Amino acid sequence: MSLILSIPLFFMTLLSAFGGSITPGETFDITAIRSIVIRGDSSSIRITTDAGRPYEAVTTGRRIGWFSSWYSNWFFNACKDESRVQIDGTSMTIDVAVSAWSDIGDCAPDVSANVPAGAAVKIDQHAFMARLDGNFSSFRTSGNAADITLDGHASEVDISGTAVRANLTYASIARDEKIGIEATSLDATLGFGADVPVDYTVTAKASLVDAEKPSVPGAKPQVTIRGDYVRARIR
Repeated sequence: MSLILSIPLFFMTLLSAFGGSITPGETFDITAIRSIVIRGDSSSIRITTDAGRPYEAVTTGRRIGWFSSWYSNWFFNACKDESRVQIDGTSMTIDVAVSAWSDIGDCAPDVSANVPAGAAVKIDQHAFMARLDGNFSSFRTSGNAADITLDGHASEVDISGTAVRANLTYASIARDEKIGIEATSLDATLGFGADVPVDYTVTAKASLVDAEKPSVPGAKPQVTIRGDYVRARIR
């Protein structure tokens, strides 16, 4: 059985005034949040900007592997969520952490958040899988291994890592987009829609670039890709 840190409503005025960290079991409102930072243990991350749902964040520790169901049935604390949340004005930092009762199975931390549109997102973890749906001001990541999906819009994207898979699909174009991706090994797919001029540059030791149209210098979106081994599709 997993322990869940749920974050649906509290009074943001108190947290904004005094700050402080939130321990498992506490709840709070994140309506005023404009930036979110996720760090700590490797995790699976889902972030949305859905105005029709409550603005909240949830962290979960779940056990995976061969013995996951056996341990979940017999040990209540088999995979305990020990994540912490820090509020500082309009910024929220989530330090992801889980503690495993045994090494027989693995703990998989999950993070999900629904934040106001226009929020800035930063992920700083060694390995993670992230899916972002909605409109963001910026999206920045750093780590070793990352699997990233963006469906919506981000004016500024800065992705760096060792092994990265990135799938960025833009639902709208504001002509202010600046995207930078740097990785040793990279598999990237970028979609901006039909008849959108894109200024793109790919610098790599070995690369395979599949682009339907030639680069248009000075256009926005502006895409800069650097790496050792790169496969990139630009649409």
